[in-house]
Amino acid sequence: MKYNVDIDLKPQPVLQELIEDLTNKMLAQKRVLADLEHMNAGSSLVRGVKADIKLLDQVIERIYAQQELIDIRAEQIIGLN
Repeated sequence: MKYNVDIDLKPQPVLQELIEDLTNKMLAQKRVLADLEHMNAGSSLVRGVKADIKLLDQVIERIYAQQELIDIRAEQIIGLN
């Protein structure tokens, strides 16, 4: 009996769940910011939420970069075999 086996050697994004969680958190913060601006909330509160959004964006970018490094290393390891 002959079986066709398809093996996927592409690296799986190990940080994908973290990226999705942080992206959802950033989108929630953007909704909060929109609500605060709509309600004419205090400027210090708005600045704080904007700072949180900026920080989350920077962290997400760094995680994407880390994922790319993980993918490159995995491809190098696969290439060595």
